[in-house]
Order: sequence, then C-alpha cells, then structure tokens
Amino acid sequence: MAGEKYIAVVLLIALGPAAGLAQCTNNNTLTGAAITPPCPGTMTVPCVAGGQYALVNVIAGNTYTFSTCGAPFDTEITLFNNAGGASLGYNDDNNACGLFSLQSSVTWLATFTGQLRVLVDAFPCANNAACAPLTIVCAAPPPPVTNDNPCTSTAVPVNTSCVLQSFSSVGSTITTVPASPSCGLVAGGDVWFTFTAPASGAMIIETTAGTMTDALIAVYSATNCSTGFAEVACDDDSGPGTMPYLSLTGLTPGATYYVRVFGFLGATGTFNMCLYSIVPPAGDCIYTLNMFDSFGDGWDGSTVGISINGSPFTNYTITGASGTALIGLFIGDILVVQYTEISPFPGEISYSLTPGCIWSDGPSPATGIVFTQTVDCNPAPAPPEDCAGAITICNNQAFNNTTTSTGCVADLDAGNQGCLGAAERQGTWYFFSPSTSGNIAMTISPADATDDYDFAIWGPMANPVCPPPGAPLRCSFAAPAGDTGLNYTATDPTEGAGGDKWVDDLPVVAGQVYIMYISNFSQSGLAFDLNWNLTNGASLDCTVLPIELLSFNAFARASTVELEWATASELDNDHFMVERGTDGGSFSAIGRVEGSGTSSTVTAYKLIDTAPFRGVGYYRLKQVDSDGSFTYSSTVAVAFGSLAQMGAPYPNPAIGAVSIDLISAFDGPCTVQALDATGRIVSQQQGFLTQGLCTLSLPITGADPGTYALRVLAPDGSCLHTGRFVVEQ
Repeated sequence: MAGEKYIAVVLLIALGPAAGLAQCTNNNTLTGAAITPPCPGTMTVPCVAGGQYALVNVIAGNTYTFSTCGAPFDTEITLFNNAGGASLGYNDDNNACGLFSLQSSVTWLATFTGQLRVLVDAFPCANNAACAPLTIVCAAPPPPVTNDNPCTSTAVPVNTSCVLQSFSSVGSTITTVPASPSCGLVAGGDVWFTFTAPASGAMIIETTAGTMTDALIAVYSATNCSTGFAEVACDDDSGPGTMPYLSLTGLTPGATYYVRVFGFLGATGTFNMCLYSIVPPAGDCIYTLNMFDSFGDGWDGSTVGISINGSPFTNYTITGASGTALIGLFIGDILVVQYTEISPFPGEISYSLTPGCIWSDGPSPATGIVFTQTVDCNPAPAPPEDCAGAITICNNQAFNNTTTSTGCVADLDAGNQGCLGAAERQGTWYFFSPSTSGNIAMTISPADATDDYDFAIWGPMANPVCPPPGAPLRCSFAAPAGDTGLNYTATDPTEGAGGDKWVDDLPVVAGQVYIMYISNFSQSGLAFDLNWNLTNGASLDCTVLPIELLSFNAFARASTVELEWATASELDNDHFMVERGTDGGSFSAIGRVEGSGTSSTVTAYKLIDTAPFRGVGYYRLKQVDSDGSFTYSSTVAVAFGSLAQMGAPYPNPAIGAVSIDLISAFDGPCTVQALDATGRIVSQQQGFLTQGLCTLSLPITGADPGTYALRVLAPDGSCLHTGRFVVEQ
C-alpha cells in the first residue's frame, strides 16, 4: 500500500529442478528463422503458445534488452549462447516493466558476434499454456566523441519546439579554456555545441538523462572558438531529476553561442538535448513552471493554476514525463498558485517555480491555493529541502518539519542515496562540523511516536558539496515508527526497511563538514527533536556557515508596513540596516536593528516603517559584520494603501459558509461572490471593509459538490481578490 515500506522476504521451496530456474529447457523448438534486430532500433517477435525460442543474431559491443512488458501473465526470460548452450542471463519479474511488475526484462552487453537463443515462457517453467511477444531493443556503442573542444563543436538547430537528440560525452577530454563555469567543476570531460540565437533573442535548452543522469550546462558568447569567452548562463539541476534546464532571454539575434555539457563529479555518458525558440512573455521577470511525472505518463488531468492580480486561473498540465511554462511578471504583481488533484497517482507528480526555488511541491502535492507572493523578480534562495539550503546545526534542537516537498532539486539518486529506498521524501538538509574529533551519536525523536523518520549522513569534506557525492557513511531506512539515530551499541553502518532504527555511532574529524538528510517517510510534517550524544572529546562547531537568512517579508497594515525576517545561524553579525526604495533600484536607510553576533539558533527580527510609500514600496536588508563588511538581501515588494495582504478561503472544504481574512488600507463597501466552475454566481452578498484586519463571510448552503471561486469586488466592479475552495458531498 502507498506510504508503507516493504521488507523483502525470499522464500525458497523445493519444487524440482525446473521451477523458476534459469535452465528452463522444456521447449527447445525455435520460433521461425534467426532474426537480426536493427541497431539502434526496436523490434517485436511474435509469440507461440507453449513457450518460445527466438534465435537472435548479435554483434559484440552492442547492448540488447529483451522484455515482455505488458504480458498478461508472469513471464521469465532466459538467454543462452546458441553455440555452446551456456546460460548468459535470466530474469523473472523486473521493475523496468513497472513497479511490482510480474513481467521480465534482461539487458545484455554482447560479448561475442554470433547467435543468441532467447527463451520466453511463463513462470514457473511447467506452466506454458500462454505466450507473450518478445520486444528487442538494440543500442549500438556511441561513436567516438569529436566535439570535445569549442573549435570542433557540433552545430545544433534551434527548432520551434523540443526535438530531443541523443549525444554522448564518453571519451571526451577536459577543456581548459574557458575555465570551469559558475555552476560546477569540469572534471572527467566535456562536449561542445553551437547554436545561432533566434530572432526573438529567447530560447530554451532542455535535457533528459541517458546513461549520464546528472549533467551540467554552461552557455557562452565568444569572440571566436578559442578566445573571448563570457558565460551567459549556467545550470545544474533545474530539469528532470538532476539534469539541467536553461531559459535564455536577451540573446543577440543571429549571434553564435557555445554550449558546454559535462557530468557532475566528472561523470560521462549519453544524454538527450533539444534547443527551441520562444516568444518571451512581457514582464520585469519570467518565472518558469517546471512540471514532472516520475512514471512518465502525465498528470491524468491534474493541473497547476496561475493567477496574477486576481485574474482567472490559467491551468497547466503535462501528458508525459516533464513540461514547462513561462510566466511573465511585473514587480509588485500578486501571484497566486493553486493545485487541483485529479490523477489517481499523486505520488508521481511534482512541480516547481524557478529561478531559484520560488516554490516547490510534491510528490503528492497539496490541493488548493498553496502559494501567494508579491513579485520582486529576485531569485529565491535555496530552501532547506534542497542540499544547497541546508541548515547549520550544532546542539540539541527541535525542528518543525512542515515541508510538503522535496525542494526544487533532486539531490538524491541511485548513486548517492544509499539505503534510502524512497530517495527524498519530505525531508530537510543539515550541515554540522566537529570542533574537536571524537565519536558522535544522536537521537531523532518524532513528536508523534507513530511517525517514521529516516536519515543519512555523508562526509567528511572540507566544504559542503551538494548534492553529496557517493554513498552515505551512516543510513537508516527502517520501517518501524518512533525514535531513530546513531548509538554506541549498534554495529551496522546502514540498514534497510527491515532494520531496527539504529546504526553505529560515527567517528568524526575536527574541522570537517558532514551533511545530514532527515526524511519524514510518513509525510506528516510533524516536528522532531534532535539530541546529540558526544564521546571521546567530540564537540560541534556552530559556525559552519555565515549568516543564513531564512526569510524576509513585508506586510502592509492599516497605517504602517511591518518588516520581519529570521536567521538560522549568524557569524559575527553586528547589525542590520533596513533600506527602502520606490523603484526597486534606489534605496535609503530607514532603521537599524542589532544583530546577535554569533548564533546557531533561529533568531527573529522586526522593524516597523511608520511612514511607508503609498503604492508599491521596496525593502531590503543590509547585513553588516563586526569588521564592517556587508551584504544585501534580496528585495521584497509590498503594496500599501490597497488590499495588501489576502488570505485563502476557509474552511476548505467548506460546509454551509465560507470566510476569508483580509487586511485593508481603507474603509468601504464591497461585494462577495461564489462562482462555480462555469463562472455562474451561486451566492452573493454585500460586505464592508474596515482598515486593518477584517473578515468576510458568504453562505453557500445548497451548493453542489465541486470547486468554487470566491471573489471580492470593489464598488466599481474591479476585482480586489480571488481564492478557491471546495464543497464536498
């Protein structure tokens, strides 16, 4: 069942030599003449009742995949060398055909040129009344790489839509000019491409994984293929999984640009890439809605809705593994995001808004209005659900793990997730560093004893590396609920679903950094306590990282604007200067708030602007260290003198009546309406706004089950606010 971990149990029963063994020889009749699969290519061999043999001509070096995916019964496949009769491969049940599938799939790298005998039958061997078609996919070895430097780049067309092409970096060498780009270190090798910028000056580069599952892309302008390189853009993990995705604007039409592709930590392999032009939407900035389906068959009608300044929602969905949409926004716009669940497989669905990680949700995204923002056009900082946004910890702390997502980056995959069979599941990332060497143990105690938490720890490393490279040092994916962690009695460094929740303590090295991921498998969003148990002189340094700004927000009140921010940790933080501007570019100081010096706990701050600008104002923080050095935060925008802060309708689902909380900067009448999916008004009444916080309510008795819009109108009929709610049976 969904949400439960399965513990694999192997039961061996003596059924005789033929039952489920690889040497099934109950039918030695060949099904027709020998066949030669196209390579690269796919072909299907018809089935013959009573079991089937196919004689396949193979070529050394090619990779062949034999599968029965879609068969109506439990199949098995056995591969034999037709010349000597030796068994070369066998499979009964392979998740390549789908999770918990009873069909089979075998992938084999041909070690000789000759004939392969392939047996397909039902499991066990004695049950061969039915038959299944055999699908053969052949992949030839990739050709030698020739585009491993800018002067031998491969020209790629810029199409009007994504037309994926397959490429390989196997055998490529390292390019030393230009140097490694801003988003990664080129190690094992890189390959190069060129394109001509389209007339719009805007385009998208998409990639999907092949044998290389974590790639990076950098785009350059250049004087020629050997000089004058200037980085235009660089990306690591904005695409599906840990593959890159770039949305480029402002390119010079007709100019030649260079694209550099390389693997994370020096990996090489095959990958797919497409380049296509777009007409960018108008706006001060462009957000990208990235939509993913882990099974690859689309969202079954589920949608992400985008509303700007109270406009009707524009809904987006996908029918395959991934898709994107570009959204043009102006500074000061009010953005509202809602998700509508229709698919019976919500665990396959996730989406995010970029640049940065403006918003991310899924798998199993929350339904309803999930996010609102006053747009400031600044890339969002990495959230703690992504490794790059990890929280520094050093002492016993209680954390509120209310995340509903895995962040905007898939930091874990088969190469580094270790025992975490679910990879990332509503988890949070942390950094810690010992100030003295020794041994550490720890206990993760959920607030609810029925909660199931998992964790993994990577390191040691001189500086944090995200995503963490390689398998974790300690890892627990145990199925039981309750406390988990490291202790001094366990002897196993890692455990799967059948473990007891405890693994061996960890010897740590002073000055080194360790990365920890704590995953809420139960997806409850409940808090947990983290308690350290240090021995042999070990202690933890609270200053792995400098200031970590968790949040910075501006809220319009009746006559003031409140600025609130919080830090996760601070290092030599002397004070904050709060600055205000009217155009997003020119700022002046309006107040000073003293910092906390050095701290490893969450610290909240507030300043009230008693004379805010009417209209849209902009605010930023200037954080000043004790030595006088300083850095700026991102800018936040707030609308003052109108409906500046708006809530979501509640209760949701609604019964009998629905309400909404608003913060108004003026007194006056308004109209509250509920509209069904066709736009028909099903309930309406007059309301009155007062300065400050006010609540509007609307009766919906008799409304049919379904999704409704709640709308608040000004006296002139203009829309002040919209929201969504559901009426259930």
